[in-house]
Amino acid sequence: MRKLDLYKGKGLLLSSARELEEYFEGLESGGLLTWDWETTGLEYDSIPLGLALHQRGKEPCFCPVDYFFTEAVSIGDVVELCNKYFPRFRMIGHNTKFDSMINIMQGIKDENCPIFADTLTMVHLYDPALDMQLETRVAEDFGYRKPTFSQKCEEAFPGSKRGQWKWSKINWSVSGNDLLSILAAYACEDAYWETKMYYHYRPKLDGDAMWVLENIEMPLVNILRDMKIRGVLIDVPFLRSLGEVVDVKLAELREAIYAEAGCVFNLQSSPQKQNILYDKMGLPVLKATKSGGRSTDSDVMEMLADKGYKIAEYFVKYSEIQKLNSGYIQSIPALVDRHNVLRGDLNSNGTKTGRFSSQNPNLQNQPNNHDFPIRRAFIPRPGMVFLNYDYSQLELRVMAHVSQDKHFLEVFRNGEDPHGDVARRLGIPRRDAKVVNFGVLYGMGSEKLAKTINVSTKEADKIINVDYLRTYAGFAAWKVQTENFVKRHGFVKNIFGRIRRLPNATKGPLERTPKEFYGALRQSINSPIQGSGADMVKLAMIKMATRFKEEGIDAHLVLQVHDEVLVEVSIPDMYRAQEIVIDSMENAVKLSVPMLVDGKIITNWAEMKDDDTPSFPLRFDYSLYATLL
Repeated sequence: MRKLDLYKGKGLLLSSARELEEYFEGLESGGLLTWDWETTGLEYDSIPLGLALHQRGKEPCFCPVDYFFTEAVSIGDVVELCNKYFPRFRMIGHNTKFDSMINIMQGIKDENCPIFADTLTMVHLYDPALDMQLETRVAEDFGYRKPTFSQKCEEAFPGSKRGQWKWSKINWSVSGNDLLSILAAYACEDAYWETKMYYHYRPKLDGDAMWVLENIEMPLVNILRDMKIRGVLIDVPFLRSLGEVVDVKLAELREAIYAEAGCVFNLQSSPQKQNILYDKMGLPVLKATKSGGRSTDSDVMEMLADKGYKIAEYFVKYSEIQKLNSGYIQSIPALVDRHNVLRGDLNSNGTKTGRFSSQNPNLQNQPNNHDFPIRRAFIPRPGMVFLNYDYSQLELRVMAHVSQDKHFLEVFRNGEDPHGDVARRLGIPRRDAKVVNFGVLYGMGSEKLAKTINVSTKEADKIINVDYLRTYAGFAAWKVQTENFVKRHGFVKNIFGRIRRLPNATKGPLERTPKEFYGALRQSINSPIQGSGADMVKLAMIKMATRFKEEGIDAHLVLQVHDEVLVEVSIPDMYRAQEIVIDSMENAVKLSVPMLVDGKIITNWAEMKDDDTPSFPLRFDYSLYATLL
């Protein structure tokens, strides 16, 4: 056991299983214990470098494991001792989904690691606008600029090349022993500050925030971990063939653009586009860039396309397909493992409303392009199918509940069409009524509405700010009440108590712009509705995952996008799993209106959006689908 010099006090570098056991024995049983794995990377199969532990009032320790270090403890001994001692404590950490993933991959059982709190999530529940990164929080909350591992290495090895000690570039097999003391001190400080973070943020969270932490976010940790580990199978050959089709289409659009322009030019060059569109072709300049130049961004192209300019229409199509190609068709094959399994990152703390965000790839922003259906590449494993279920009008139902508007309550209780109701009462087409409904929820302005439904700005203003609010007086009253509340208090909460801080609503006119003020008012309406819907989805996921496990069903959540879930299930279990998914989603929480879901059993993710694709029969015919077994 060696002593390490830290910013605050000392840390311990352990070198034997006996020392680790003695450390555990010296801790207060029943107390909080921070655990933090240091690993070679951030993937599910990253190799552990060692384990940092800390309890308030004790010295933090780092126990290196024997994958790379000579002075280390057998990973088997570390796992055995963690399984023995972790149950004595309430475990905390910063981004516990990752540490729990390393636990399970190394053999530490969930029942032996009761995760009590996640400080990253606590920060998000206190104020979702805050940067949740540990170094940032330590600097802003405690006034200490915690050095990164790279900075520690550069200090220890003067003359190091820039970027030499970037984590992803280190060959631990070669450099591990030389870096052990630096790594140990870095890890001990991580654990120390994570403990401090818990005690700093716990008093800041009210009862509502703690309810969300304990009943939504913490039960979700291991579910999201399992989704990451399992991943989803990708039909890579299909994506490659789709990429060839896309290349042909992009080439056709390039030729169409060149034909309209009368010359070949660089489509990615803004100056060349400006010259062609505005100087040569004489198209109207509709918007300026921040520097005062003539904008050619996507909004401008769409506006020009609406005015009938073919070259702008081609640019819009080209941009959409190119984004689809680079963001998904080309990138997904590069992200899968050797078994063609994609393991994206689903983040429960990635948005200010509580909705999930995702990356590698970002499936939340995935375009639904019928001509290039990338969802068709998402397929179940052999012998399995997908259950794909989506809430029906989730946010409108939440709006009916929070506002208690009598018309919307009646519509949903009677199983009627909310867009049809708005169309009938306001005397507008249903397609326009749908735009109006969602425009009200998302704070759409009159100009945007006018453009979208092709009416004058004056008529759009009357529809959205007069007719709609007069007709749906319950919603109008809730809207006024909510805006008055946020102007007084600077925050709103969803139906579960999740907070969204909107300080620009309380600031005086000299402290914020009109755009910032009205933006805060729009967010005060949208956040409780969108956030409530997001938390309902999370509760539904918790319910179904728990029931799958309790009933021993071979079913697994694999994707979540907006209001829908994708479950992979073995064919023999699919009908029972289907019942569980529907029940869990429709009864995640009781509202003033019924919650309904749409969905079916499918053999690739695109089938959910394809009305021509037949769903499975009501009772499975094994002879008909024998090839799936």
